[in-house]
Amino acid sequence: MHTRFPLLVGYGLALAATIVWSGNFVVARGLAEALGPIELSFWRWLVAFLTLAPFAGRSAWRNRSVVVRHWPFMLLLSLMGISLFNTLIYQAGHTTDATNMALLAAASPIVMALLGRVFLHEKLNYRQMVGLVVAVCGVVVLVTRGSLERLLDLHFATGDFWMMGAVVLFAVYSLLVRYRPKELPQTDFLLVLIAVGLLGLFPPMLWEVWLSPPQMPAFTTVVGILYIGIGASVFSFLCWNMAIERIGIVRAGIVYYSVPLFASMGAAVFLGEVLHVPQIIGGVLIISGILYASLGVFLNKK
Repeated sequence: MHTRFPLLVGYGLALAATIVWSGNFVVARGLAEALGPIELSFWRWLVAFLTLAPFAGRSAWRNRSVVVRHWPFMLLLSLMGISLFNTLIYQAGHTTDATNMALLAAASPIVMALLGRVFLHEKLNYRQMVGLVVAVCGVVVLVTRGSLERLLDLHFATGDFWMMGAVVLFAVYSLLVRYRPKELPQTDFLLVLIAVGLLGLFPPMLWEVWLSPPQMPAFTTVVGILYIGIGASVFSFLCWNMAIERIGIVRAGIVYYSVPLFASMGAAVFLGEVLHVPQIIGGVLIISGILYASLGVFLNKK
């Protein structure tokens, strides 16, 4: 049990991050008309920075020499994971439909697995390969509601390319985050990434506000920003970064397949969207694939 415990913790952290991240898609859908993509991303990360700064600000300042020593690496991660990733998702939501976004998002774990295999030499064992295929089938059934016609009728728009860019960015971020400077605690690391990412978002944010002057936000808008700022930014990113360290990019990527499942459940609860039988079947396939791929942990196998 002692040798399995870090892996179990890693899977739990990846699942916690994924569940909270799934709400990000619900919020993005609900606030699409209220805020522009850059504006939503900026306020999200500003809330995250203000939440984390009281806990990690002093420690990050004491470790500033470490940050300066690794500044090219920190800058690259900040631009990919903070400034660009979610901004591309919010931009995609304005020009493509949710089905295409969910299908393209499902490619993220595959890209993670390929990057992990090429650069980190992380191999997919038999259980992981089978579980990945089952999870992919579940995602397809979930987002197409079991309709072959709906799958064949997909049309690619400009937003699909934005979404694919977000998929690649997240996969590369997940690959690089394993190389976090060990002398820099996770909270300090994330705070610095957010601070630098906010600087990258500030100029386009001013441009977007100048084109469309902001109005007094509604209560639901404020709640949504607080959710993605505290939950989907601070909590989820800390959990994901720690999960990558414990179980690697391939195993964490398989857990990430549950995002469409939890997003559908959240949309049903908060947006009144109806869950259909094919979506439930897709959810069962996703969970089955993740459990089968992770079964080696409980059997004390790699």
